[in-house]
Amino acid sequence: MNIITWLILILVVLFGTTANVSLKYGLYISSSTKGESTSIKNLLFSRYFLIWFICYTFMTILWLYVLRTIPLSQAFPVLGLMYALIPIASHYLLKEEVMFRQWLGISIIITGVILVVH
Repeated sequence: MNIITWLILILVVLFGTTANVSLKYGLYISSSTKGESTSIKNLLFSRYFLIWFICYTFMTILWLYVLRTIPLSQAFPVLGLMYALIPIASHYLLKEEVMFRQWLGISIIITGVILVVH
């Protein structure tokens, strides 16, 4: 296990975070039109859906590489960082409210990931 593999694992987390936030933003933008089928159609043909698709594709390919090189018991908990990064990104990019108990949970998740990796 070298530093490159761990950086790739961090890329997996970042791609996953970007994918989820872009899909949420795409749903938000497409829901401004009337009718559910119209909003789904708008989402499927939006750039945000394309960003989601590309990010998940790269995330999956990189995850397969990581699984070959890092023990699953160490790699999988790092994916938990997405549970921390998605609310943070949603707060700053989508202007969603994050309450104190959520911030507390985010800090616990990050602490837990650090403990598992070391």
